[in-house]
Amino acid sequence: MIPFSRAATPLAAALFAALAGATSADVLEGTATYRERMLLPPGATFEAVLEDISRADAPAVALGRVTRTDPGAPPFGFAIDYDPDAIDPRLTYAVRAQVHGPDGRLMFTTDTVAPVLTRDAPDSVDLMMIRVADQADAGDDAGPPRPVHGLNLPASFTGTLPCADCAGIAHQLDLFPGQGFHLRRDWLGRDDPLVQTDRGRWHLDPATGALVLGDVDGDPIRWQITGPDSLRLLAQDGSPILSDLPYDLTADAGANPLPVAGAMTGAFVYFADAALFEDCRTGLRVPVAMEGGYLALERAYLDAGADPAAPVLVTVQGDIASRPAMEGPDRPTLRVDRLLGLWPGEDCDRNRAQAGLVNTYWRLDRLGDAPVAPVPDATEPHMVLLPPAPGEGVRVAATAGCNRMMGGVDTGATSVAFGQMAMTMMACPPPLDALERGFADALQQSRNWQVAGQTLILTDEHDAVTALFRAVYLP
Repeated sequence: MIPFSRAATPLAAALFAALAGATSADVLEGTATYRERMLLPPGATFEAVLEDISRADAPAVALGRVTRTDPGAPPFGFAIDYDPDAIDPRLTYAVRAQVHGPDGRLMFTTDTVAPVLTRDAPDSVDLMMIRVADQADAGDDAGPPRPVHGLNLPASFTGTLPCADCAGIAHQLDLFPGQGFHLRRDWLGRDDPLVQTDRGRWHLDPATGALVLGDVDGDPIRWQITGPDSLRLLAQDGSPILSDLPYDLTADAGANPLPVAGAMTGAFVYFADAALFEDCRTGLRVPVAMEGGYLALERAYLDAGADPAAPVLVTVQGDIASRPAMEGPDRPTLRVDRLLGLWPGEDCDRNRAQAGLVNTYWRLDRLGDAPVAPVPDATEPHMVLLPPAPGEGVRVAATAGCNRMMGGVDTGATSVAFGQMAMTMMACPPPLDALERGFADALQQSRNWQVAGQTLILTDEHDAVTALFRAVYLP
């Protein structure tokens, strides 16, 4: 290379000055790291991007990026060139970082907004990335399966176990590293087909090492870990089942998680043109498809006034199933059919357990699509389904804040039918009179029920929501 000399020709000097002016830019510096003590595989790629994230209803606009293959060990230092004339002090800018494996699958990513440059934000940034396999645990196993107490998770365990009055009970048990599970049981050869699905959290019994599924039909299910890819059912008291019959489930490499459908309560967050949902019952965190009823969910989230990238508790009707990803293989993704409720200020902590339909204080929060506002100096609208007395069925005690309503209730696995209601006869002032009539009508029209965390949804024969309740005053 021939160094530029101050004695060079005027034409060369002018050309150098023009090139220097054309490439002038400001530089935003930072670092990115992750907590896991692991090295990246050869061929992995690190990327940091400076973006305009001012418009929540539009994709983020990239203003500069830096990409490096085989970046070495974290922390990764970076410097992003950007045009200072493109920065508007009224807008919001942020930096995100990602690591992709050699096969293109996302391994690490930032999951919080890191503002820079404007609105008193700094001009440098230190980013913490999270491992995608840990957070999106519903089968997206970026990198090798993670050993958990000898098991290679995530994994799908299958097998047909003995049955006293049928041809066998076909099982699929999906276990995820974040202690979530999906369980499907199919009673084979019955005249009346029976299929039951459950989801929740598993834990290990520290005394026996047994893997315990949280309450399923009111009782935990215990499994002995017999190998990295095998489980054996234990008796209800945790003792081994001494039998030559097949009580074992086995897993192939990887996971093929069951689809999940119905009402779900979880933490929803939207940031940088991406949306995530964490199911409270299982702790699984999955992306949200921007289709179906997604737009109503995003609008409600923004209207709730949450801080950028802050989670808000929601109840949605939808399904989690394997769907094409922007990059890499298909991955479990939530498709929202409709938003049922949004609960600002709440989180998953009190919604991990599933409230019981019977013997729970259910506060009325919505009739149809209309929210129910509290009436001063009146009892809050609510109902309690009372456990059956000997020789009787389930009964309901309810009020809209004025008269008391009592009656019988027929309940099935998902069905409900409220009988004729007896009521005290006080004259109710507005607006309690209209609320009481609407409450009574909603119960009479209800045909189905679902509980999602601490939310009870009643629907009519056309699947329209008649009433929405929240469990309160829990022990």
